[in-house]
Amino acid sequence: MSGNAAMHRPLGGFDATTAGIGSIVGAGVFVVFPAAVAADGGPLALPLAIAAVVAYACAVAIFQISAALDEGQANYDDGGTRAARVILGPTAAFVTGWIFLCSRLAAAAVAALMLGAYLLPDYGVAVAIGAVTVTALLNLAGATRSDWVSRFIVAFVIAVLAFVAVVAFNSDQPGGVPKLATLPEPGFSGILESSALLYFAFIGYGYLASLGPHVRSPGRNIPLALPAAIAVVLGLYLVLGESLLSYFGAPGLAAETAPLTVPVSEVSGGVGTGVVLIAAAAAGLGALSALNAGGARIAASMAAEGELPRLFGSQRSLLRGRPETPWVGVSAGAGVVIVLILAFPAPTLLGVAAFTGLLYAGGTAVIAFTLRSRRWYTPRALNVLGLAGALLLALSLPLLDIALGLMAVVAGAVVRLTFRRGRSDAGGRPGGPRQPD
Repeated sequence: MSGNAAMHRPLGGFDATTAGIGSIVGAGVFVVFPAAVAADGGPLALPLAIAAVVAYACAVAIFQISAALDEGQANYDDGGTRAARVILGPTAAFVTGWIFLCSRLAAAAVAALMLGAYLLPDYGVAVAIGAVTVTALLNLAGATRSDWVSRFIVAFVIAVLAFVAVVAFNSDQPGGVPKLATLPEPGFSGILESSALLYFAFIGYGYLASLGPHVRSPGRNIPLALPAAIAVVLGLYLVLGESLLSYFGAPGLAAETAPLTVPVSEVSGGVGTGVVLIAAAAAGLGALSALNAGGARIAASMAAEGELPRLFGSQRSLLRGRPETPWVGVSAGAGVVIVLILAFPAPTLLGVAAFTGLLYAGGTAVIAFTLRSRRWYTPRALNVLGLAGALLLALSLPLLDIALGLMAVVAGAVVRLTFRRGRSDAGGRPGGPRQPD
């Protein structure tokens, strides 16, 4: 869920792996463990392993799609809509882009509420809305981060997570009456739901899988970097999750909204809490900025293909000397995220983000399955595993989360049908010939 600046020179295998780790570790890890424990009653190792396997299978699908297209087409800044259009046609392109857009908006709402829960829990919603507004204004102003700044933030966040794990393993919970949640009996359905929620913490793998144009010998380096990055992140999450379980116990961890601050609260007179809050702010604001800008690029790409009103493709530089930005998409995306924050609690938004993210992952597995050219490490069986795993995990989530996610998808179908019918009544697509479905 973290964002990275575009690479300006080809990366080697090690740099690609570190970039992949940085793209995966982000705001999700600060909030996902309590929800996962509340779903399955406590165990984290098996759900984390399942989530990692599904993430790897779907990451390979994105790599296959990216490698099958030329450099201009294989740009996942548009959510894969161009790739889906080339391989399966316009309808698949719209569905792919819309679901990816929905997952980004829900993920941004989760990241914003995470910031509120950590920084100022009594005013969490206000902090979340303020963070969304500030990052959108910075994106409108054309603010960007350098590669070195992104790498420093990622290194700092990972170091803080390791610090929390060490402290939690070596500390006892403070006295007083602890907060305890009522947990379900452990079972297969709970493990699947927990895996679906934990998948959200791996969802940044697509950045690495589509890095082909920026990596030296991508056919060799990316297939090695993908499993390496996911394995390193899985190891980090296992250590952190087990340390939190050791410190809180399952009922205590499930009841926490900002679990990473509690174990370090007694370290050096509040210094531990301070570094965790800084890490949470860096991860949350970075994710919000990247998700807002990425969503606007997806909307602009869909507008360029005639799938959304052309207004979403409008580019404007609000400050002299700064790059142009798709200002309508940036503004509209921030508005939608604020509505989501006001309308739904964080656990529901986390479920919706996981559901739509898994739907998108399943869609990429379908597209990859249709490709004829493949290497020994990209068999169709891996695409089938990705599709089956993504759908199984998605359908294991609570019915409310599934219903809200499906409502968002149906809303996209209504938008597309209405918009395309309006174009047809007006005599065709503005700015170019209408592409057949």
